[in-house]
Amino acid sequence: MTAVLAADPHPYAPDEERRPPASAEAEQSVLGCLLIDATRMPLCAELLDERSFFYEAHRAIWRAIDTLYRNHAPVDPVTVHAELARRDLDEVAGGMAYVQSLAQAVPSAGNARRYAEIVAQRYAERALIAAVDDARRVSWQGELPLTDRMERITSLLRRAEALQTGVGARVPLLGLEQLRASAAGVRWAVKHVVPAASVGMMFGGSGTFKSFLALDCALHVAHGRPWLGRLTQQAPVIYIAAEGGAGLWPRVHAWHRARRLGWEGVPLYVLPAAIDLQHDAWRVVDAALMLGVAPGLVVVDTLSQTYAGEENSANEMAAYLREIGWRFRDLWGCAVMLVHHTGHQATERPRGSSAIRANVDYLLGVFRDEKEMLATLTCAKQKDGELFDDAVFALEVVELGLDADGDKLTSLRALHLSSGDEVQRARQAEKAAGRGGRNMALMDLVSNMMRLQDLRKAFYELLEGADAEAKKKAFWRAKQWAEDAGLIEIREGFVADLREGA
Repeated sequence: MTAVLAADPHPYAPDEERRPPASAEAEQSVLGCLLIDATRMPLCAELLDERSFFYEAHRAIWRAIDTLYRNHAPVDPVTVHAELARRDLDEVAGGMAYVQSLAQAVPSAGNARRYAEIVAQRYAERALIAAVDDARRVSWQGELPLTDRMERITSLLRRAEALQTGVGARVPLLGLEQLRASAAGVRWAVKHVVPAASVGMMFGGSGTFKSFLALDCALHVAHGRPWLGRLTQQAPVIYIAAEGGAGLWPRVHAWHRARRLGWEGVPLYVLPAAIDLQHDAWRVVDAALMLGVAPGLVVVDTLSQTYAGEENSANEMAAYLREIGWRFRDLWGCAVMLVHHTGHQATERPRGSSAIRANVDYLLGVFRDEKEMLATLTCAKQKDGELFDDAVFALEVVELGLDADGDKLTSLRALHLSSGDEVQRARQAEKAAGRGGRNMALMDLVSNMMRLQDLRKAFYELLEGADAEAKKKAFWRAKQWAEDAGLIEIREGFVADLREGA
C-alpha cells in the first residue's frame, strides 16, 4: 500500500530534512474500517474531515466515502472506486487495487474511532507546526503594532489547539439492557486472572522472579495454552522489555526448550528498549499498526523504566495509567500488565502512590522466600471477579547448549506447580539441594574443565536481584559444598567435573 503514498507532497514541512507528523497506517485503517462498515462514519466525522488526511490518495478516498454516505448510497470498494472515477481521481487514489487493499487491511471496523483519533492528533500536530511558522512570520512584521501581532499569534495558536478538542473525549451512555449485556460480556485474557480490556499490575521485590512470571504468562497467551490451569484467549503479545531486551531471548528460548515447543511463528513482539510511555506510547501503536499487529496482551517490564514522573505523585501516576489505558487498552481491547517493584519497607504493595491500586483493574503480587527457588503469586485485587488462590512457581535451570567458547549457556524458566503435592515435593527438593537450590544449580552449570571465572559468572546470573556480596557468599558456599562432596575439584583456575561419566 505504501507505494501509492511515496510521491505525495508534504504540506507544512519546515524543511526538506524533517517529515511532518503523519501515520499512513492509521489513515489506511480509518478508510478500511469505513469500507467495511460505513455506519462508523459519524464516529469518525466528529474528529476528521478531508484536511485531516496527510496523503492525497487518502483525501480523495475520504471525499468519495463521505459523498456516498451523505447520499445514503452503498459504501464498498466498488462504489467508492466508481465515485473516484466519476471525479477523475482514480489515478490519484491508486486505482481499484489500492481501494480494495484498504478494506483488507483491518480485521474489523470496531476500532474505527481510535484510528480516527490517531489521524486527528497527527493533523493537530501538523497544524501546530504551521501555526508556529505563521506566528514567526507575523512576529517579524514590524509595520504592525505589537498588540496586533500578539493577537494574531494568539489566534493562530488557538486555532491549532482547537483541532485536538474532542480527541478521546467521546462519553458512552448505556441503557439498562446495554449495561446488563456489558456485565455479562466480561472477557478474559486469562480466565478469572487477567481481564481483557484492562490495565493491571504484577509487582514484587527484587529477586522475586516477577519478570519470569510475567513472561510465562505472556508466552502462554501467545501460544493459547492454559496458564495457572485456566483458559487463555490466544492472541499476539507485545512485550516492552525496558530493562534490557537482549536478556529476554535466553528466557524465551529456555521456556520453549523445556516444553519442547517451537518458537518460530509465535506472535510475541518485543520492544527491547526503555521508552517514556506517557509521551511516546503512540510510537508503540504506530509500530504495531505498521506490522498489522493487534495484541491481546501488552506487558510493560518495568513501570519505572517507562515512567518519567514522580512515583509518589497521585496525579502524575494516574495520568500515566490513563495514557496507557487510552493508547493500548481502548485501542486494541487488550489487557495491559505493568511489572513493578515493591517499596523497601512495604513489600505487600506496589511502590509509589496509592493511585496505583485505585486506577488498576487487577493487582498481582509475587513473593519469594529468599532461601528457595520458589515464587508465590497472589491476587491482591480483581475488579471484575473474585480473588484466586495463591499459585506457586518453581524456577528451574534450563541448558541452552554451548556458546562460541564451548561454555554452557543456561537460563531459568518458571514452572507453575499445579497441586499441593508438587509444591511439597519442590520444597523437599529445595531443602535437599541446599539453600535456595543453589548447590544443585551450581552443578547444573558445571562442564568439565571450564574456567572457574565462567562458572562464577553463570552462577551470579541466576541470583536475580541479589547484591554483589550476597552473590559472592552464595557462590563460595555452593562451590565449597561441591568440593566437599567430591563432585568437583579446582585445578589452576579450571573446574574438573568428578561426577561419574563426566
